[in-house]
This record gives sequence, structure tokens and C-alpha cells, in this order.
Amino acid sequence: LPLDSIGGNRTTSLKARIMPSIITFSHTYGHDPIRYPVKALAYTLARPALWRIVFRVACVGCTLAIIILVVLLAVALKPQAELISPNLEWWAWLIAVFLVLFESAICAGLLMIVSQSKAQTKLFVATMRMEGQWRENEMVVQSIAKDLNLIKKAFLVRMVTFPIQIIPFVGGAIYSAINATFTGWDYMDRYFDAIKLPSRLQRMEVFGADKSDCSALCYSSTYDADNTYSRFGFMCGFLESLPIVGFVVFPLTNAVAAALFACDIEKGGGLVCLRANGESSSAQS
Repeated sequence: LPLDSIGGNRTTSLKARIMPSIITFSHTYGHDPIRYPVKALAYTLARPALWRIVFRVACVGCTLAIIILVVLLAVALKPQAELISPNLEWWAWLIAVFLVLFESAICAGLLMIVSQSKAQTKLFVATMRMEGQWRENEMVVQSIAKDLNLIKKAFLVRMVTFPIQIIPFVGGAIYSAINATFTGWDYMDRYFDAIKLPSRLQRMEVFGADKSDCSALCYSSTYDADNTYSRFGFMCGFLESLPIVGFVVFPLTNAVAAALFACDIEKGGGLVCLRANGESSSAQS
């Protein structure tokens, strides 16, 4: 007897269970986006023009962090300990040390963002040129104003969840998972700007629908592990959460990762949202 005639409902149920696992491995642009941040490390090291930029900015960042830490230890440690306990108990010194470390991380972080931002754009454009996917007469480099934009997408959620990263590895993984889609969008924003993609189509591409940033926070699909930009953003965020090297090196190599991702999108015929838009435009004409 045909299989469908024996327990047809069971067969349908079995297909419904199997199909999601198959879809999980059917990526929109042919490759799993989670691999790009790791691939970018080897790609950068193999090309002197790229790793020189990374090395230079990383050295500047480390130097700034050390200078800021030394200055705060010399200037702010004792006054803060005295504010906590006038008798300068041992626990007051301990709390003051943690405060100084936190303060130096914030100061160094802000300075690093400014110095890294321009370098990220240079790395992104240079990588696309190396891959032969940068169209000089059509694509535009992201503006300086956008480069130095410190208020990232879903900024409030990032600030609220930021302290989770104090837990090594596990905290970074949780933080990265919560902010994954918006992190992926932030990195791919250079590509979207390069091809002059309107904000509405960006939201269509990232969320699959024209949702505002605020409303997207409330949809479970934003945090779906199968979301292309969520997978890419998770790995970018997790690498950046790694102790010491995370915030110094990986924001730069992640810009290379975004460029490699963009190159594969270009090779595959462009963004899905643009293909659909092109079909509808041609239909109207």
C-alpha cells in the first residue's frame, strides 16, 4: 500500500517536524553567515594591507587603554576609596579598584570606537576591492557622520544587557544572542549605505517585514537563530565579548567579515529585498 494511505496524518506530521531542520541549513545567500567572522581572521592575516591597519589601530587602542588606566589609578583610586570608607578599609580599596577598572573601560571604549570606526570603513572597502566587488562608479563610502555614530540600533537594549558581559564567555554569549540581529545589521550597514539601500528596504531585508526598530524588539522572529543577520551578528558580538582582545581586534576583523558577506551577496545576484523589488518594478513597466 502507498505510504500516504497508511496514517496520512502521521506522515504529514513527520514532514512538518523534519522540514524545519532542513530549512535551518538552507541559507539565504548560500553560506552560513556565522562563518564569516572566523573566516575574516585568516583572510586578514593573509593580506598585509589589511592586517597593518588592524595592527596599527589595535596598538593605539592598547596604548590608550593603558594610559587611561594608569592615570585613573594615580588620580581617582584613593579619593574613591575614601568616599566609600573614610577609614580606608580593605574592602573600600577593593571596590575602588573595580570602579577604576570600570571607568577606564568606559573611557577607553569611547576613544576606541572613534578610532576604530574610520578604520572599519577602510577595511570594508579595501576587502570588497580585493574581491573585485566594489563598483567604483555606483557604490559610495559611508559618511564620516555615520562612521562616528555612537548610538547604535537598539541602543537601550544594548546598554541594559551590557553588564552581562562581566561574566566571561557565558555572559558574552547571552549578550550576543540578545543583540545578534541588530549587531549584524550594524555591521552590514556599510554595505547597505554603499548601495544606497533605503531604510524601509533595510528593515525588509533584516526582519523580513517593514518593522520599526522598537516594534522589532517585541517579535520572536528578531531573535530567531535562522535569521541571516542574527547568525552573523551573534558571532561578531561573541568574538568582541572575549576578554582583552575582543574589543581591540575583533571589531576590525568583523568589518572584513561584513565585506566578505557583502561580496558573496553581490556574487549571488544581490540582496533578496532588491530582487523582489526589481521583479515588481519590471512587472509594472
